[in-house]
Amino acid sequence: MEEQVLSEGADHEDDESSTCGSTVGNEDDIDFSSAFTTDMVFNSREELVEWIRDTGKRNGLVIVIKKSDVGGDGRRPRITFACERSGAYRRKYTEGQTPKRPKTTGTKKCGCPFLLKGHKLDTDDDWILKVVCGVHNHPVTQHVEGHSYAGRLTEQEANILVDLSRSNISPKEILQTLKQRDMHNVSTIKAIYNARHKYRVGEQVGQLHMHQLLDKLRKHGYIEWHRYNEETDCFKDLFWAHPFAVGLLRAFPSVVMIDCTYKTSMYPFSFLEIVGATSTELTFSIAFAYLESERDDNYIWTLERLRSMMEDDALPRVIVTDKDLALMNSIRAVFPRATNLLCRWHISKNISVNCKKLFETKERWEAFICSWNVLVLSVTEQEYMQHLGAMESDFSRYPQAIDYVKQTWLANYKEKFVAAWTDLAMHFGNVTMNRGETTHTKLKRLLAVPQGNFETSWAKVHSLLEQQHYEIKASFERSSTIVQHNFKVPIFEELRGFVSLNAMNIILGESERADSVGLNASACGCVFRRTHGLPCAHEIAEYKHERRSIPLLAVDRHWKKLDFVPVTQDTALELSFRAEIEMFVKRFEETDGPGKRQLLKKLKELTNSASTFNSASTSLVELEVDGFPLSKLGTSTYQDPSELQYVLSVQDSDSAPLRTSSATSMQLKGRQKEKVFRTKSHQPLCFIDSFPAGLRPYIHDVQDVIADGHCGFRVVAELMDIGEDNWAQVRRDLVDELQSHYDDYIQLYGDAEIARELLHSLSYSESNPGIEHRMIMPDTGHLIASRYNIVLMHLSQQQCFTFLPLRSVPLPRTSRKIVTIGFVNECQFVKVFMHPGAPMPPISPKWLEHRYPCAQGWETPYTAHIRVFRDLVTDH
Repeated sequence: MEEQVLSEGADHEDDESSTCGSTVGNEDDIDFSSAFTTDMVFNSREELVEWIRDTGKRNGLVIVIKKSDVGGDGRRPRITFACERSGAYRRKYTEGQTPKRPKTTGTKKCGCPFLLKGHKLDTDDDWILKVVCGVHNHPVTQHVEGHSYAGRLTEQEANILVDLSRSNISPKEILQTLKQRDMHNVSTIKAIYNARHKYRVGEQVGQLHMHQLLDKLRKHGYIEWHRYNEETDCFKDLFWAHPFAVGLLRAFPSVVMIDCTYKTSMYPFSFLEIVGATSTELTFSIAFAYLESERDDNYIWTLERLRSMMEDDALPRVIVTDKDLALMNSIRAVFPRATNLLCRWHISKNISVNCKKLFETKERWEAFICSWNVLVLSVTEQEYMQHLGAMESDFSRYPQAIDYVKQTWLANYKEKFVAAWTDLAMHFGNVTMNRGETTHTKLKRLLAVPQGNFETSWAKVHSLLEQQHYEIKASFERSSTIVQHNFKVPIFEELRGFVSLNAMNIILGESERADSVGLNASACGCVFRRTHGLPCAHEIAEYKHERRSIPLLAVDRHWKKLDFVPVTQDTALELSFRAEIEMFVKRFEETDGPGKRQLLKKLKELTNSASTFNSASTSLVELEVDGFPLSKLGTSTYQDPSELQYVLSVQDSDSAPLRTSSATSMQLKGRQKEKVFRTKSHQPLCFIDSFPAGLRPYIHDVQDVIADGHCGFRVVAELMDIGEDNWAQVRRDLVDELQSHYDDYIQLYGDAEIARELLHSLSYSESNPGIEHRMIMPDTGHLIASRYNIVLMHLSQQQCFTFLPLRSVPLPRTSRKIVTIGFVNECQFVKVFMHPGAPMPPISPKWLEHRYPCAQGWETPYTAHIRVFRDLVTDH
């Protein structure tokens, strides 16, 4: 039979790439000898295997390796290939024996005789292929989907699956991603589940679930405490916190929210989450705990672990919980000075469960819960009593509901959730643990499947924490760098860039209310002053009346925190002025008449707040930077001008020169003549001092370009090897990049106005550009990296970022072009040349948020470089 098939296959003259075979003998027998007959010499074993499988797939066949021989003892290496349906089914039990667990099974084996042999030649790693039998005794496959072997994942696909699984991507989405990357992928959802299971089993081999969790915590540097039951020697409680979260806790210790989540794993442990809130109103997970039970002992042990991570002078002011009496008792024991508030959302949910069934119609229930919400939001005790009386009167037909809310909640706990009492505490707006899309809400959704174990729950939590930290860093950066147009009025002058945008929006609302409230404190109510530590309407009205900007001291330090530096209590920052006062008195007594008048004038300026404001305002006049009035700079979102000027008032000859910037300029008329000084050009030798000290040893050279307002674009032209005189071409390239992907960049910048202003800035090709046409960083960095498909580093004392292409597939590392642009002396862009292997700034958060899926992987080679950069910059 074999010889007959070989001879027939040898006489066949069809092209080897044919996608169909010829019928032989039985009508089900099809000869594919011509498709696999080739004179090719394959350069490697892998090339041979790949060619055979691709040829089989084109012909509706699944070819597998039947046997492989590595050679030895005079034998050359060889491989035998067969059809996946070759051979016969082998029973796992003897004839007549009944298996312990009968299953409905079947087999696809039909004894297919198809056989190929590959032989390795003596030369290098060359291989040839021989057709032993080209006949298949079964119909060809119409669809290879569903064939287990054809649906196997390649090594690269398996690695992608592992990475996506670690990020909590669902199997369905993983399969979709693999098919998008390879249109010929025929894997099924079952293959994805099998591969995920194989990976997890491989990681967990030889370990108990709790040991797996502890191993993960140690591996990723978590802070962890655990304890055992002394009588049973069994695990009792576990407390763990991400190191990054510890830094956030010390920076934002004022408000803490604590809640338990149930049925998060197959084990009978409560899962306790401790949450904090940042100045940008993002919640972050501080710590987690698995508790054996919810008793005082378990809670006290957990809260003591929490307290040990905090400074003694920076403990929580407010702790929000549900009505868990054991937890409330434990808070009083561990944090006696903290105000314990009850979550309003949990209370409303509890009332709904117990009272909704008492109302005959949906309309009556909605009216009742609306009346309840009005009662909870009562701003004074008198108003509370009025609203309570109205509720009792309106719903007298429902005494059970009224008694329930009064006895269960109002009688003993109204001070913990009714606004008339909670508004006396500084809670920064955190009166519930279930704000829309908060960390706690996301976590509950992630852990909603109770079949998981400790390790799988940790993987979901860890992924959430990593995402959370990126979002918080990005929010800090937005508050530090973005100036909203409605904050450019003088009243916000001292707050811009130093207070979170969230607080600024609250202040803006109070500023609008100030026009109707005026200076009447009783009409104002001062709620935001008490609850948020922000200036309220009547305070702002007073600042407006005195023509003063809102001072930074009027804002609670919580809103001014845009970093991770631990806070300390104000008492630790107390300053003494006695020595300075004594020096002033001594100098005043020793000075003659005119000198005393001058000293008194200075003292009046310092002590008269209105005078101080007016003095600062009138010293800022309509200046020009290269012909562009600085009065317009106060309404611009641009930063890092190429050249600066500063002004010295003739009126006050004793005053030091006042250096102006785009954030502090105003236009006043009727001002006396003033002297204007242009900053002197800096020598290249001092450029290096404009970069973080830790980076300076890694800088090989810094080179200047012509400082004509186009210097940023000249630097890019030089780095792209087209010469700095072609700066106009760079501008045209960036305009084209922005216009071609305009909608994408609007999403990236978060505001269409920013994109329009950036387009206006770039659209200029004349000499001596005004300040509005100069390079803007970091916004332009994304355009440069994406247009030229390069890795761009931007260095300055104010900010350092790495920009990557947003839409292109990552190039091989050896093919990438890495360039560095520096901003020095607060006025000029320069070329920077780094030593090979130098540290790299963090990737721009906007790239991480808005890159295309195909761009994933650009950042991978630079993880270690970024880690070194963080260490160097932090240390210095």
